[in-house]
Amino acid sequence: METAKVSRTLVFTGSYAETGENGICVYSFDQVSGELQLLDQSSGIKNPTFLNVDTVTNRLYAIGEVSENGGKVGEVVTFDIDPSSGRLNQLSRIHGSSSSTCHIQRDLEDKYLIVSSYHGGRVSLLSLDDNGVADRLLDEQYHEGHRTDAEQQPRAHSAFFSPDGKYIFVQDLGLDKIIAYQINKTDNKLEFHGETQLSLGSGPRHLAFHPSGKYAYVINELNSTVTAFRYVSEEGRLETIQTISTLPADFTGESYCAEIAVSEDGRTVYGSNRGHDSIVVFSVDASSGELSPIQYISTEGGHPRHFSLMPEGKFMIVANRDGNNLVLFTVDPENGTLQFTGKTTEKSKPVCVKPAVFKV
Repeated sequence: METAKVSRTLVFTGSYAETGENGICVYSFDQVSGELQLLDQSSGIKNPTFLNVDTVTNRLYAIGEVSENGGKVGEVVTFDIDPSSGRLNQLSRIHGSSSSTCHIQRDLEDKYLIVSSYHGGRVSLLSLDDNGVADRLLDEQYHEGHRTDAEQQPRAHSAFFSPDGKYIFVQDLGLDKIIAYQINKTDNKLEFHGETQLSLGSGPRHLAFHPSGKYAYVINELNSTVTAFRYVSEEGRLETIQTISTLPADFTGESYCAEIAVSEDGRTVYGSNRGHDSIVVFSVDASSGELSPIQYISTEGGHPRHFSLMPEGKFMIVANRDGNNLVLFTVDPENGTLQFTGKTTEKSKPVCVKPAVFKV
């Protein structure tokens, strides 16, 4: 008689690290107590600063940085994940971009990876083979042609798929634009679809869709705001609804945004502030998609570059790069506000934290 499978939550972290350091770590996570336990760690990759996890094929994808002809280029490393032990086994490492990279995303059909290059202003399309292993670089688009003026530098910071998987929205911080693509699956090319202009100097960084598919939210790094959009799915287009500050009205210091997330129930949006070193919590108006701030809470460490809501929505883990820690918060089930649990895990320069639930 076959033993019934149980769920196990693992947490994967990426960080700024030299090749000799353990840049990637794997933890088990107890959904009741919130305890993190280190299971495995991997060295050999320089600056694995962003990760993507596939729980169907048990694959972990990491970006990395290598030197080539006196410059920095991007690589993509594929790992097999053993959910029972949390162990990682490296399967491949391939050329991922002609410049260093900052973000990696996977399509809904597990056929492609999208890699963004901040310093190179590029977005790259890579193939996955039948075993879910990154195979080769197929196409690379440079955003120079989308400049508003000659002084702007293209800086592609992230790429996210629309809820139906038809469109890719790339946040270009340097151009203050969201540039949309579609994948031509016949030619394996990225094809320009359209663009959304944000206010100059805003610096769009990351995007999160509302679970209803009606709205999208972009966090703007440079002017510490979130812009809410109505998503016109039949046209693959974003319509601006609102732009709102992520900072308290009385804050006068220097601060820059980083990550954004929407709760599974769609009632709450979260954003991180580096400088103010906080998470801002917004309530969502279900009828309009507009946001209203309801909390600003310290991240208990400097430079909260990334955070993730845990599966089941009871906890949030924040990665503080300068605090060298992972910090656990509880999430109020009624209004989505956060409370520090008192639990922190020491980790050198963490900048990405990705939870995933596996069947073991």
